[in-house]
Amino acid sequence: MLSQDLRTEHFRQSMRRVASTVSVITCTHDGRRHGITVTSVTALSFAPMSILACINRKSSISMPLKEEGRYCINVLRASQADISNSFSGGCPTERRFDIGEWTEKEGVPYLRSAQANLFCEMDQAISYATHDIIIGRVAGVAFAADVDPLIYQNGAYALTSPMVLQKAG
Repeated sequence: MLSQDLRTEHFRQSMRRVASTVSVITCTHDGRRHGITVTSVTALSFAPMSILACINRKSSISMPLKEEGRYCINVLRASQADISNSFSGGCPTERRFDIGEWTEKEGVPYLRSAQANLFCEMDQAISYATHDIIIGRVAGVAFAADVDPLIYQNGAYALTSPMVLQKAG
């Protein structure tokens, strides 16, 4: 039988093989902007339109997000790795919004040049182990005409391109 440490490492290595779209979740609380890079965002339902995100409870946005309840999921473009790095700890919290074209909609900061913006109202926060599963109802969206998301896989940023399928015969 595998030790717990080895099972954990096998799980980590397995998850490195899952490609994920990179997003930055943002909110404003007590007059201060907050944001964090995440890769755990998933559409949940079309009726009601809802989405979930998993956030470590120790992250800087955890408490402000739960207290504010309104936030934006900013889906990053392939060219926005610098923004992802800034919001994943590459910049001090108070300097994160210095990179990129940030504006506000009804007090919620959002990245104007993002691949997509999903404006949400928190419906539920479910605690599990070290994380909260944030379920948000989507109140509004904006998206770019082109599809060019920033992807994270195997500990690095990656690009996508459509596959060309060969016809049989």
